[in-house]
Amino acid sequence: MAVAKPSAAVVIALTGTSFAEAVVSAVIDDAALIAEACIAGYDSDRQTAIVKWIAAHLLASTGTEGVLTSDKLGDAQQSFARATLGDALKGTTYGQQALLLDTNGCLAKQGRAKAVVQVV
Repeated sequence: MAVAKPSAAVVIALTGTSFAEAVVSAVIDDAALIAEACIAGYDSDRQTAIVKWIAAHLLASTGTEGVLTSDKLGDAQQSFARATLGDALKGTTYGQQALLLDTNGCLAKQGRAKAVVQVV
């Protein structure tokens, strides 16, 4: 089942990224694949919101500068958000928003090693 996705324009407006719309669309497709198993049971509005925030997280994790968070004209200053490596979706405020929207907690469990108990 395909999940609902936001437009590239929405994600660009949210993040302020300078990536081209085609690149952002590809990132949205990846975000949907990441979330698909966890969000299939949600309504389309919640699916769109979760995919939007995961896409923003991925953009913040991409490239050398991350996502523009503030811009200043006098003395030309810019600040960028970057993901904290190893923290999965917790590594950015964008990812944290996706986790909040996933009321089942499935996204928080993704990427974690599963415990295995063997009797010898």
